[in-house]
Amino acid sequence: MQRQILGVAVIVMALWTGRDARFTAVRSITVENNNYTTIHSAVLYTALALSAFLVVAGVLCASGLIRESERLLAAGFIILALLFCVAVQLGYWMFTRVGEVEGAVMDVYDFLYHDFLRNQSDSAGQHLTAFHTAFSCCGKHSRSPLTGPVESITCPAGLRATGQGCLLAVSASLQKHMDWCWALLLLMMAAVVSGMILTSFLFFSIRLGVSGERQGKYTLAGR
Repeated sequence: MQRQILGVAVIVMALWTGRDARFTAVRSITVENNNYTTIHSAVLYTALALSAFLVVAGVLCASGLIRESERLLAAGFIILALLFCVAVQLGYWMFTRVGEVEGAVMDVYDFLYHDFLRNQSDSAGQHLTAFHTAFSCCGKHSRSPLTGPVESITCPAGLRATGQGCLLAVSASLQKHMDWCWALLLLMMAAVVSGMILTSFLFFSIRLGVSGERQGKYTLAGR
């Protein structure tokens, strides 16, 4: 049951990542060499796959326990072991490549920023306005008279004076989201390890006939 609940939690996190206004604003921008779209899709599909395998592993382990089936328990253990390996690899990627995600977002923003500064195209202006609104930021921290029109046109009125620079806003937003991802990943790893230990214990208990001798043989104890 715990693994099914955890699988649902991973699905919720994946859907939150996929539907969040900040990430949607960046993903919807079509620019050359937009690495963020690739990273976003890979993370989203990986999370959905992990949640599906968590639910399958929970169902197999529960069915194996009820039926006292060695095959079902073994299948559940193998899936849990694979999930643990994937979780370790995912944790390594999150630890070493978090800067790439922030860099990819800022690359998209820089492209839009300088494109609007040169051409003031409607498409770039709309994307910049959506970006500023989603991240509650306004332009870059080091503003100059040359870049003033960018902020005055694309920043919402309430953010022009009080909004922080987009570099700091993006970094803070991604860090907060990564903290939630780390908490869920560590919880998943703990649940997977405990599930592997319990599944192996049940497997060898059935293998040695500890519970098999009593299967279907129940009597009422006399008082």
